[in-house]
Amino acid sequence: MLFKLSSRNVRRSMKDYSIYFLTLVIGVCIFYIFNSLESQTAMIELTQSKRAQAKLLTEIMSYVSIFVSFILGFLIMYANNFIIKRRSKEFGIYMTLGISRNKISYMLFFETLLIGIISLVVGLFIGVLLSQGLASVTAKMFESDMSKYKFIFSKDACLKTTLYFSIMFVVVILLNFAIVSRYKLINLINNEKRSEKLKGSNLTISAVLFVLSIICLVTAYKSTLGEQLIYSDGGINCTYIALGIIGTLLFFRALAGFLIIVIQNSKNYYLKNLNTFTLRQLNSKINTHYVSMSIICIMLFIAVGMTSAGLGTKKSLEKSIQFKTPFDVSFEARKGVNGNLSELLKQNGFDVNQYSKVLVDYNLYRGDITFGEMFKNSLGEISKQQFNFIKDKNVEVLKLSDYNKLKKLKDQEQIVLKDNEVLLLSDVGRMASSIEEYLSKHKTINVNNKDFNLKKYYKYEAIYTSPMSMNMLTLIVNDKYTEGLKVSKNYLSMNLIGDEAATEENILNQLDDFERNHEDIKALGIYKSGKVESYDSSTGTANMFLYVGIYVGMVFLIAGAAVLALSQLSGANESLSRYKILRKLGVSSNMINKSIFIQVLMYFCLPIILALVHSIFGIKVANDFVKIFGDIDPVKNNLITIGSILVIYGIYFAITYNSYKRIVNSQS
Repeated sequence: MLFKLSSRNVRRSMKDYSIYFLTLVIGVCIFYIFNSLESQTAMIELTQSKRAQAKLLTEIMSYVSIFVSFILGFLIMYANNFIIKRRSKEFGIYMTLGISRNKISYMLFFETLLIGIISLVVGLFIGVLLSQGLASVTAKMFESDMSKYKFIFSKDACLKTTLYFSIMFVVVILLNFAIVSRYKLINLINNEKRSEKLKGSNLTISAVLFVLSIICLVTAYKSTLGEQLIYSDGGINCTYIALGIIGTLLFFRALAGFLIIVIQNSKNYYLKNLNTFTLRQLNSKINTHYVSMSIICIMLFIAVGMTSAGLGTKKSLEKSIQFKTPFDVSFEARKGVNGNLSELLKQNGFDVNQYSKVLVDYNLYRGDITFGEMFKNSLGEISKQQFNFIKDKNVEVLKLSDYNKLKKLKDQEQIVLKDNEVLLLSDVGRMASSIEEYLSKHKTINVNNKDFNLKKYYKYEAIYTSPMSMNMLTLIVNDKYTEGLKVSKNYLSMNLIGDEAATEENILNQLDDFERNHEDIKALGIYKSGKVESYDSSTGTANMFLYVGIYVGMVFLIAGAAVLALSQLSGANESLSRYKILRKLGVSSNMINKSIFIQVLMYFCLPIILALVHSIFGIKVANDFVKIFGDIDPVKNNLITIGSILVIYGIYFAITYNSYKRIVNSQS
């Protein structure tokens, strides 16, 4: 009997459950898709290094899924609370008819079970279908062969999704039992009347708080422009983040009253149609839910920021990896010694010539000029924090003959320098404006007590293979000017014979074994980097940033949009008596629908607008971080991210508006 009543209630209330059901389905779908990555990567051909990257990606996604499950669990409990509140009058009628609290609890148990099973099945079905597309995307991202691809159903992802969501629904069921056990008939009967009060604002306090919120937000924004948010050691200044959070909270706390002050100054608009009623409705809703609106705003900001940063990092890494790997393999001895690295290795029994068809030995020498001395008045895109980190480091010097050997190894035209000329070289894109500014201000530079004329141009290129651009600046001079200088680092770059991937793996592994048995070589601190390994590492890192960014961003987005939607629909029930009065006064359905549209639109727009304003400054910080990996097109990435988010957000808005309108028109 109770199961039959529960199933009928679910069918009858499916429209009211639409937001709840949609959110559950999307949550299940996303959870399955991103947890099926292990099965997807197992179906494609991967090299050893790519396989390691794919394994790391799946492990990270597993940890992220634990965090995501808490967000979705909170969302499900919040939505369930809305459903319970929405049906309080119905439960009151049941109790009036003599149905006990236990039977109502069991009825809710069956309803929650039905909704859970349906949403789980539908979500898994859609997730399995969409994951096939993600499998091809994953294969493309890892640049792997899809010839062995077949339809993928991840048993582990399915079981994991079922387990996590089952735990969530068990918690919800227990919560429902606790809520129903505290029900009193008198409260259920009077619940609708108690929710009719409008919560107003003290206009003076609202104005003061609004000004304070703007001060807090402007100060927090200024920190991103003034390079005060991130310390030189990579730490974050939490003071400015706290100011941003406080400013957001004060903004929504004061917003409703501030809007009234502004709109009341325009009497023609304020008194037109139902604008007074609409504004008071919105004022009450914001005052009641300003904390949740602040949290939603921050969640939307994180969604935009993480998705944009993930996409930007991937594009940056893909775009820059070829530039950063001009040779098949490079070795860097970070504790520089006199002589050539290849000869030093050969003397100890490791002959690199057996792996290479052509190689170049070259050294970097320590100059007596520091970054601080060169760029103290020419920062360009170098942040003050970064400058403080590198200002005491000496700029390094490279022989012209060694540079031309590298140019020959790249099949590029060699250069000529006059006797007292120096050419600046860097492989870090964000150094460009600083170097250009320095060249525009200076014609000469003094290095090791010798004045050199600066070339009017500089070289932007890599002189060794590495997954990251690390050569901030090198000075290229004629060979005789390096005599007597201390060797800073020894380099050896080469192009390999035979199959590049196999030979690279062989030489890197052999050198690792060789270092373990030769303490003198191990003491040099040789950093080894291959083109294939760097490319695979870059691909894996890019995929990790992209998947984590999209995964967390999507979950935060649907959580924020769902909470906004449920909050509005809860308000629809609380406001039914007011809409009944409007109808008795002769207000048309069109005017009421227009009022509802404005309320829902404003309620949805306010958090996303402030989140986008936050994102303008937050994405700047993210882009500065991404530029570590290479140059990017931040405008394109941000537009793609914001456009995608607005589409999903708009779907929630449309469903909320139609549901709100249906509740009011069917019962008022």
